[in-house]
Amino acid sequence: MMKSTTKTLIAAGLLSASVMAEAGLSANIGAMSDYYFRGLDQTNNGASMMGGLDYEHESGIYVGTWIASVTDGVEYDIYGGYAGTVGDFGYSVGYTGYFYSDDDWVDGNYQEVNLSVSYGPVTLAHNVGEYDDESAANNDVDYTFTSLTGEYEGAYLTYGAYGDEVDGDYFEVGYGATYEGLDLGVAVIFPDMDTAATNSWISDNDTITFSISKSFDF
Repeated sequence: MMKSTTKTLIAAGLLSASVMAEAGLSANIGAMSDYYFRGLDQTNNGASMMGGLDYEHESGIYVGTWIASVTDGVEYDIYGGYAGTVGDFGYSVGYTGYFYSDDDWVDGNYQEVNLSVSYGPVTLAHNVGEYDDESAANNDVDYTFTSLTGEYEGAYLTYGAYGDEVDGDYFEVGYGATYEGLDLGVAVIFPDMDTAATNSWISDNDTITFSISKSFDF
């Protein structure tokens, strides 16, 4: 798998597999042809700019922030946690908060606990979160998101599914590589939206996305 930011690793459930290979402060900047996250289109088939700042300590502690343009406004995330290994097994535990600049698009924020374990090329991640809907009293949504990812020489396959008060699942297959210092990626997403569900955080169209980014170590 290409060198990824901590944010990308959290999204794919692969943080424990990378286990702080390069400790220290780093930054990244890039663009996506269409910003999909966990099977949901965040930019309505439009491009997105992104960037982030990460600090990873030799002990396994990490903190960071990541921003990206979405359909209306900007998403900005804050995360932190700990990743380590026991023998051939990797693990991580952390927190992520997802916030948005435009209340007309997403009126509230998401906060979740991130857990993952890995063995070799396979990673299982489980996230427990809550959407705080600021537009309605007592209308918060509790959710879980579980994913299973396998990797092989830059290619990966992910299956992800929501639970608790949210429905929907998807498959994603992709490939990443580094060329001339640039991280290049392509992914094909096959979402399965439950049209009968009260809360379905999955898009209803298959899509292909491309990304390009550059990382800087300090």
